[in-house]
Amino acid sequence: MESSLKRIFIPLGLFVIFLLSGCRNDDNQVTQGYIEGDFIYISAQTTSRIEQVLVNRGQQVSTGQTLVILDNNTEKKQYEIANKNMSSEIATLNDLTKGSRHTELNITAAQIAQAESDAKLSQSKLRRYQQLKTKGYVSDFELEQAQTDNHLKQERVRELTSQLASQKLPSRADKIDAQREKAAASQLQLEQSQITLNKLQLKSASAAEVYDVMYHPGEVVSPGTPILSLLPNSAVKIRFFVPAEQLPRYRLEQKINVKVEGIKQSISARIRFISPKAEYTPPVIYTSAQKKRMVFMIEAVPLKPQPALKLGLPVEVSL
Repeated sequence: MESSLKRIFIPLGLFVIFLLSGCRNDDNQVTQGYIEGDFIYISAQTTSRIEQVLVNRGQQVSTGQTLVILDNNTEKKQYEIANKNMSSEIATLNDLTKGSRHTELNITAAQIAQAESDAKLSQSKLRRYQQLKTKGYVSDFELEQAQTDNHLKQERVRELTSQLASQKLPSRADKIDAQREKAAASQLQLEQSQITLNKLQLKSASAAEVYDVMYHPGEVVSPGTPILSLLPNSAVKIRFFVPAEQLPRYRLEQKINVKVEGIKQSISARIRFISPKAEYTPPVIYTSAQKKRMVFMIEAVPLKPQPALKLGLPVEVSL
């Protein structure tokens, strides 16, 4: 009798449990998912040899922090050459916009003083010869020589005076403009050299965790080959899949509750992406009998930063 009662009550109990589970509110339905992240890959723009790797796996880095230094010996030399060229062009421009140096002006002034002295002597000699000519002591030839000498001495004074005035003036405007263009071009070359040099120091674009280091000092990397992978603090997301019949319950910007393995408190998150394309769980051949195997991927991001979230952790998502 007791054995027959057991055979009756055990199936009855299972049936009651099935009914209770079937009557569960759909709004509290839990969907399984996991923690994922959007990585940033740090790579060189040209084929380069790695000089230094300044960070380690798991290390937190800040915005603008230098992560990797590539071989830059050639670029440093080019920068130094460009810097010297620019300094030379600017010095030439400054020299053109000023008059001659003080020493050159002093030399010309001394030459003028000497020429004026010679001119005074020649003029005095000419007057004396003119007086002697009236008395017949000087020939016409000697008088002509004195006149010519006095004329040359006076012209020499005027020449040196004009030269001194010219030395005090800057160069011609067109020559200064041409040199100014050269100076501007040399500055652009210096800036370009600086940009090229900066590209050989790979920096972090945001606060992040160094997730992996793929290459090390001494190795040569090709353009675009990842050297490091970073996981920004704001790039952690929750990924989960829902069947097609449940998809209308989810919408963009909708808030969801996320229960993470190992974390007591639930996390609030916001749906950021709903896949427009269905995916199939095995078997991949679609039949009406396998309709429930068609799912859509949904991604959500935490409303607040959650440092405790680690990639791969399983989660339970509910509305």
